[in-house]
Amino acid sequence: MKRLLAILLFIALVTGLGACSKPSVSRDTLTYIAFAPSDSLVPLDIGLCEPNVMHAIYDGLVKMDTDGNIAPMLAKRWDDTGEKTVFYLDPNAKFHDGTPVTADDVIFSLDLFFKGTYSYGFKSRIASYEKNDDHTVTFYKTAPYVNLFTFGIENIFIIPKVVYEKDPAAFEKAPVGSGPYKFVSKDNGGTITLKAYDGYHLGKAEVENIIVKPPVDPSTAVIAIQTGEADMFMGAPISQLSVFDSNDKAEVVLEKNSWSANTLLPLSNRLAQDHNLRKAIFHAVNRVNAVALANENIGDPAVNLFAKRLMGDFADKSYGPLYDEKLAKDYLSKSHYDGSPITITIWQETALAESVQSDLKKIGIDAKIEQLDGNAWFDKLEKGELELTIVPYGSFSGTLESMLISMSSTGANYGEHMDKNTNYDALIKQMQTETNEGKRKELIGKALEILYERADVSNLFDTPFAYIINSDFDYNSKAGAGSLCLYFGDIKLKTGAQR
Repeated sequence: MKRLLAILLFIALVTGLGACSKPSVSRDTLTYIAFAPSDSLVPLDIGLCEPNVMHAIYDGLVKMDTDGNIAPMLAKRWDDTGEKTVFYLDPNAKFHDGTPVTADDVIFSLDLFFKGTYSYGFKSRIASYEKNDDHTVTFYKTAPYVNLFTFGIENIFIIPKVVYEKDPAAFEKAPVGSGPYKFVSKDNGGTITLKAYDGYHLGKAEVENIIVKPPVDPSTAVIAIQTGEADMFMGAPISQLSVFDSNDKAEVVLEKNSWSANTLLPLSNRLAQDHNLRKAIFHAVNRVNAVALANENIGDPAVNLFAKRLMGDFADKSYGPLYDEKLAKDYLSKSHYDGSPITITIWQETALAESVQSDLKKIGIDAKIEQLDGNAWFDKLEKGELELTIVPYGSFSGTLESMLISMSSTGANYGEHMDKNTNYDALIKQMQTETNEGKRKELIGKALEILYERADVSNLFDTPFAYIINSDFDYNSKAGAGSLCLYFGDIKLKTGAQR
């Protein structure tokens, strides 16, 4: 999901925090700096909205507790087997307009998702679904190993059938969910205001108001936390966390087993059409140096194509050399590279880009760094104007299968100008429909071999992930820190904090 996985977008200080120039004076309000823009607040295209805004406005069937376990949300309980998952809805759950949440709303929402932009994610996991009664729904899996819980947390948000059908355009402007917070407004600058929902079935949120500010560059966000202009920020750079060591006004929550990975992706036609050039870049990058130069030696140099936790049973399998300067030069000599600069476009990770730039220079590739704000980065992505980029790639709800799908022609998250491979696409198509676990694993292994040879994804290192929160609030969720998943409704106000 191209925007679900694009985090901490870089925009200038003068525009990014212009509407956040005064510190909060009331502890009934938490100001959160988003890590992705919210172009839409309707969950039919989950890539267009900051996911934690979605978690606030809408309920899913289940959620994740602070330790990463599956916990009730709209579903108060469930029965899970290899064939199906049955969800029993909480009869006390109501939408923000006061109407009850029923199985009809769940079925209606799924109907929309199955027709939407990311329908392949649903179709690869859910074979069919049905209403059993007003408060019971059954999802039939495409295969016994499908985990509908982790998938559902980040992808299934329930919307009210009657309200949406009446006027979809009005719903876009004033969305209605059943989550802990009601939508209040969104201003021209992108700032979203949410208010705690009095009738929330899991109990009213303790923090009355949530102000969601548009994304800013990490350094600006850190300053905003220090000065009290903001209360919470996700994805703080490891190199800047030390400023909070002696700061009693904010706390850092760090999860070392993050599923996020810093990944180098070749996206342009030039690189798509020159396999040897992609291979040269793939083998030129010194991943050990990348950790040292860009992440304070915190993190593990990549040995896999994706984050190790996502690789599962394939985490210790080698498909060939990674960093190899001689091999990189050999591939470069066979490429069509003409000496013209290759552009590394980023919205953050300047030090990491500089490390890659230095590595490419060593083998004879001229690389220049282009740093943009997040919106400009997305515009270039959608127009196919990015050559190389560095992105955090991965999600707590993702699987190895989903990552492999994202590198296929039908599931590509990063534009239409990447390399295409018919053999790889055929394997992915088989993998998505194979119900035999052993055969599916074999297909995954073959797909990984092809993906390694394609050199379309270069994982650099697996990194810890952190969020920073004002000390007046209590939300010590390591699972959230490592997964980009926050629940504002679970944030508490510490005793003695000013209200």
